[in-house]
Amino acid sequence: MNAPRLSPSVPVRVAPATSNELVLHELRSTFEPFAAFLELVAPEAARRADVVVLDTTGLADSGVTAASQARDITERPILVIAETGDERTLLRFLRVGVRGYVARPLEPRRLVEDVIAVAHGDLVVDPDVAVRAAAFAARLLDLEQSPATLLGLSDREVEVLAKLDSGETARQIGAELYVSHETVRSHLKRIYRKLGVHDRAGALQRAHEEHILV
Repeated sequence: MNAPRLSPSVPVRVAPATSNELVLHELRSTFEPFAAFLELVAPEAARRADVVVLDTTGLADSGVTAASQARDITERPILVIAETGDERTLLRFLRVGVRGYVARPLEPRRLVEDVIAVAHGDLVVDPDVAVRAAAFAARLLDLEQSPATLLGLSDREVEVLAKLDSGETARQIGAELYVSHETVRSHLKRIYRKLGVHDRAGALQRAHEEHILV
């Protein structure tokens, strides 16, 4: 058995997003041969995991709502295992901040590589679904819209991003916008989700990459 291309020195901690015994059994069976690279932890330990795996089997709304809830609770990168690859569903997952989307059937070794890649900050998407999603999005998008609008950011969220880029704290931003710092933190949480990042540094990097900030 070949080792995954990405071989962490310390096993990546993986938390299932569900307590469903059938899903847990399948994940244990899949990851057991790769124990040197992955450690499967209990669902309740998701906050301390490196990546959360969401199997969409039996979930309503194709699992998008569950992914959004898991993202808000854990703030860990999420990899989705879907029953079938669907471009519209992929786009919905990306909008709630999912970092990985793979469809069955999937070789165990490939899944392990994808989980490790997501834990390391990569965006992993089933190639065939990604191509279809890109074509679908191109037909729908108004390419004359601003990058911020295309990513779903409001004018206030862009304003918060700009002040963040100037090095201001949540309290300073709140004072300038005449809102509480908790309101600013709520803005930041939504910004992170829309940009698919987990912290300020990631948000600012993505904002500059997308030319939201110049």
